[in-house]
Amino acid sequence: MRIWYNRSNTDEEGKNMKLCIGEKLKYHRRQKGLTQEEVATHVGISFQAISKWERGEGYPDITMLPTLANYFGITVDELIGMEEIASQKAYDEMNRTWKENHYQGKHPANVKLMREGLKRYPNDALLLVQLSTSLEKLDGTEAEKEANLRESVLLQEEILRGADSEVRSATLYNICFAYEKLGEHEKALEAAKKLPNFYKTRENALVSLAKGEEKHHAALCALTPIAYAISHHLTALAETEGETGYLDKIEKIHEILFDKISQEEAKAIWMDAQK
Repeated sequence: MRIWYNRSNTDEEGKNMKLCIGEKLKYHRRQKGLTQEEVATHVGISFQAISKWERGEGYPDITMLPTLANYFGITVDELIGMEEIASQKAYDEMNRTWKENHYQGKHPANVKLMREGLKRYPNDALLLVQLSTSLEKLDGTEAEKEANLRESVLLQEEILRGADSEVRSATLYNICFAYEKLGEHEKALEAAKKLPNFYKTRENALVSLAKGEEKHHAALCALTPIAYAISHHLTALAETEGETGYLDKIEKIHEILFDKISQEEAKAIWMDAQK
């Protein structure tokens, strides 16, 4: 099973605007060597308001935007960060398209989509992960498949050199199997040994820390990956020991775990757990 990391970027537009305004205010104020008090005095408000906006805890009244923009010698669009907002929207839409294509098996389209995306967002870890995933899904001759796999490995190695720890974890898992497909067994084992153990997982932390309905949801979301892990390991024991009794246990465990959940609900839980 290949893991692909899903990073959600679905903030409301208003939230993005608020954050952009705060960042822009701070940037242009510092560029001019001004204090919060000096800016506040010029526009006729308290410096506490400026401080609050720069921390992203609110934003100016719309009628004040032209005054602030004129003071810094920029347009209102620049102050709001319209370019950044448009860029974020395009990024989110591209990732939504990738996800839809992925489930529909449109992998060649996704390879093209991610290559174009990386021209606009160079070295973006999520786009690199998605390009890597799509490359490994492409059909072709054995030589073409190997070339795609090797490119995927190079992309994953690039991700692992980066600083995005969340993406690194999924990539480290994926690269184990990419190395194995290439016949580089020792590299696959080396990468596997760097992964966290079962105890240090998101699911275990959430079910321990959450409360009430959130705790219940966290526990429910963990059932499908737990069932997969148990099945995977019991199957391995059956193969290595030649004991088919393990396979009967898998069925019984699934009955216990999902006695109150339909297959459709289990699938929905699994998809939610991937987020």
